Amino acid sequence: MSQKPLTSEARRRVMSALGNDAIGLQIADKLDGLAFAGAIPTLTGLGPAEEQSLGVIHFTKIPLAAVSVPMVDGTTNGSIGNKKIYTFPTGLIRVVGALTQLNITAAAGITATAAVKHSLGIIPAATNDTLSLTKANIIPSTSLTLASSTGDVTGKSTATAVVALTDSSGGTPSDTLAAITGSYVEATIENTVASLAAKINELIALQTLNGTPVQPLLDGVSAAKDVYLNFGVADAGSTGNSTLTVTGFVYLCWAMVGQSPATL
Repeated sequence: MSQKPLTSEARRRVMSALGNDAIGLQIADKLDGLAFAGAIPTLTGLGPAEEQSLGVIHFTKIPLAAVSVPMVDGTTNGSIGNKKIYTFPTGLIRVVGALTQLNITAAAGITATAAVKHSLGIIPAATNDTLSLTKANIIPSTSLTLASSTGDVTGKSTATAVVALTDSSGGTPSDTLAAITGSYVEATIENTVASLAAKINELIALQTLNGTPVQPLLDGVSAAKDVYLNFGVADAGSTGNSTLTVTGFVYLCWAMVGQSPATL
């Protein structure tokens, strides 16, 4: 059975017992960090992680010291690589935000001035160098142009909301799209465009809170979600299999929305 976070009363008792509120609060935060901590895979140069909690909000700092990432050249699909760096605890997880600060050095097989992309997501990059969807749902694809095969890059969770569409089609939105036949009917086209624009704007609104993008809610209740650091190099910058050496930090801020009954 996993350790439970401290109650408010338990926090007060820790502070009272030490006679120092500031130190007592730090110790309580550390104890909660142990209660909510995820897991770091065994990987040379990875971790140990620094875990800290304040209530349901949790902060995870993951150091990388010359972590080796194999890059597989997929010819026209570019060069692809990934490393699993963390597993959230079992439960419903809200990612508040994330940041990467990385130094990347490429070995032979990736050109000295190639553009190296990285992202953070819950599935590994595997088929091509396009880092999108759940390969990049924590930190989107962020590009670095190498200089003499090395460079520094900072990636961050999306901070700017997608701009809603302005619908000037003149059509009437609907939940049903009419069939577009071989005969051109202007009203049908206008209504179709208006309907699609309305639905797109609904999706944008669902992902935005007061102009700021809402980060993903990860359903790890039945199976804990992993975090992958993904890399991609376009075909033009890759001539064969290679290796990236990655040093720096990954910072995750997340909230435990709810745990599986089995863990309580």
